Amino acid sequence: MTIQVYFSACRLESWLSWVFNFALGSIIFTFPPVERFIPLFLAFASATASIFVINQYFDREADKHNRVKSTLPVASERMTPRDSLIFSSLLGFSCIALVLLTDVQLLPRFAAYLALCTAYSAPIPNFKSIPVLDFTVSGVGAGFLPFYMGLGTADRLDLGIWSILLIAVPLMLFQSGGHIIQAVGDYEADRDFGLKTFAVKYGPRRATTLAGLFFLSALISPFIYLCLGLLAPIHLVLAAVVLPLSLPVIRRFMALYREPTENNAANLKKTARNTGIFALIITWTYVLVVKAL
Repeated sequence: MTIQVYFSACRLESWLSWVFNFALGSIIFTFPPVERFIPLFLAFASATASIFVINQYFDREADKHNRVKSTLPVASERMTPRDSLIFSSLLGFSCIALVLLTDVQLLPRFAAYLALCTAYSAPIPNFKSIPVLDFTVSGVGAGFLPFYMGLGTADRLDLGIWSILLIAVPLMLFQSGGHIIQAVGDYEADRDFGLKTFAVKYGPRRATTLAGLFFLSALISPFIYLCLGLLAPIHLVLAAVVLPLSLPVIRRFMALYREPTENNAANLKKTARNTGIFALIITWTYVLVVKAL
C-alpha cells in the first residue's frame, strides 16, 4: 500500500473549514507562541485525520453503495479495514502524545473532539443515523470544538462561555448547514442502505430548507451582534467584502432547493469549496491585520 493511499484516507481536502475554525480560535483574542501553536496544530491535524479514517472504517459498507464515497480507500478496498483501524489509532495516539507534551490542561478538549466525532459513525451511539442529532453533533464537532481547541493554543483558558459562543455559534451554524447539504447529496444511498439521517426522515426538500435557514442565520449574525452593541461597526467592512463571494453559492443553493438531487448537491459543495477558500483567507487575514494594529 502506497503513501498516497494513506494521504487519501485522511481526506485532507475536506478539512478546510475545520482548519479555519481552529486557526481562528488561535488568533482571535491574541497571537499564540509559535512553540505552542505548532505542536498543538499537529495534534489537531492528527486527531482530524484519525476521525476521517475511523469513520471510513465504520461506514465502509454504506460507502460502497454511495457513488462518490465508493472511491474512498476503505470502501474501494485499497486499504483494508484492519489497516485503517491501526492507522487511525496511531494518529489518535500521536494527537494525545503531542497534547500531553505541550499542555496537559488541553487534554479534555482534544479527547472530547476525538470521542464525539468518532461516535458520529460508530455503531453505538451512531449519531449519524439519529435525525437532528446528526447535524447538531456535526456543528459541535466541526464548528465549536476546533475553535475551542484553537483558543487553547493561545493559552486563553480564562474566557467565559458567552465570549466563546458569540463567535462559535455562526461557525456551528455553517457546519450544521454543510452537513445537511452533504446528507441531501447522500439521500438516495443512505435511504437505500437504511440510514435514518435528517434528510432521509424528513425529505431532501425540508432538509435543504433547514440548511438554508442555518446559513442565513450565520450570515446575518454580525448584523444582529451590531444591533445588540456586541460588534463594532468597523467590522462590517469584512462582511461587505465577503458577502459578494457568496453570490455563486446562493445560485447553486437555489438550484438545489428547486431540485434536491445528488448532482446539484455536489455542484453546491464544489462551488462553496472554491469560493470558500477565498472567503476564509480574507477573513483570517482581516483578523490578523486587526490584531496587529
